Amino acid sequence: LAGELRFRLTASRDPASFSSGVDMTNKREVPWCIPLPAIAGNQTFASVRHILTAVDATVPQQLMDLARKHYHKFLSGNLMGTRHLHAFGQPFDIPLDRGKITFAVVGKDRVAYARLKNISSFHTGRCPGDSEPLERHFPVSGTIICCFEPSSLPEHSGKRVVVLRVLRSLEWDPIRPNPTYTGPPIPPELYPQAGQLLMTFRYRKPRVWALDVDRSGWKRSNTAAPFAILFENALEYGSLA
Repeated sequence: LAGELRFRLTASRDPASFSSGVDMTNKREVPWCIPLPAIAGNQTFASVRHILTAVDATVPQQLMDLARKHYHKFLSGNLMGTRHLHAFGQPFDIPLDRGKITFAVVGKDRVAYARLKNISSFHTGRCPGDSEPLERHFPVSGTIICCFEPSSLPEHSGKRVVVLRVLRSLEWDPIRPNPTYTGPPIPPELYPQAGQLLMTFRYRKPRVWALDVDRSGWKRSNTAAPFAILFENALEYGSLA
């Protein structure tokens, strides 16, 4: 189900140059792609389906039929804005001043959606003895390319916890202080650093941003549960994209 149609840029028309080419990327500097469920369910791609299943036979008809069952899920998840993931180490972009990002996590035979809120922000107020109203802050602007990893931190030992590794920032939208930020001074750790784990600010201290995919609570469901698929895929196919 994690199959995608991509464009590859090559040095010449010679098919032999395909292996040395690179995937075409979109404005967000991640590979441009059409997910397999979109190909399976959209009549516009009927000729592509025929090539994949009958001409090249790279996709079994049974798999294409399964992908078609997930087509409406992909539509409801906003195909253009959703980050489609299937493995740890798979890069995607995060605008640091955006409140919500939707992920479609694709497994062997299912697709689960997760909407994460305020990945790069923190709030002040409403702490014990704090009379200030709750206020959400986005201290940093820019867009970063990052990936999910299974946490190897000691405090997460024995748990299925995902963390975010910062890979780089976009040249056209670099990391910088948010000019509209009016909150308290922030520690330097909150500025994303290439190669480091993404940090957040909780309980008035810098902490590693992390999600426990198995955590349960009586008040609400675990929004991180869909990322359990990444652990399942790692066991089935290998750990990294």
